[in-house]
Amino acid sequence: MLTINNLTVRKFSKLGEINILENLNFEVKKGQSLGVVGESGCGKSIMALTIMRLLPDNMKASGEINLEKNILKLSENEFCKIRGNRIGMIFQEPMNALNPVMSIGSQVSESLKIHKKITNHQAEKEASKILERVGLPKYKFPLSIFPHQLSGGQRQRVVVAIAIA
Repeated sequence: MLTINNLTVRKFSKLGEINILENLNFEVKKGQSLGVVGESGCGKSIMALTIMRLLPDNMKASGEINLEKNILKLSENEFCKIRGNRIGMIFQEPMNALNPVMSIGSQVSESLKIHKKITNHQAEKEASKILERVGLPKYKFPLSIFPHQLSGGQRQRVVVAIAIA
């Protein structure tokens, strides 16, 4: 399902070039899970950002990230068909990941409309079901509420709902 071969991430700055990750290798087969643990600054987030192709401009990845094909070789348009449909990421800090001026229903619906090509009404119904699935039922958490009206844990559930969507 996902195979990482010799993944190296380099950071370029005025002071030179440093390796952030070097020769990372692992495989996650269908039905398996992988937990990545390590001290702060060891590269866990950089690894995830690299897999999602969300590295900052001053970083470059080499090696292979295979999700049926090497996603590092795909154009941005080709990868956009995969990101959000086949692969997603739940960011660590939900308040930074959520748009503060969009309701939670709009944010979950937006993802559904982009990836499933469904109507606003269908997306709203589906968003409500997904939010209920993550523990935010509509009767307690209407689709019209905003991220700042939720606790940190509830915001994290919205981010999970977006990833599911």
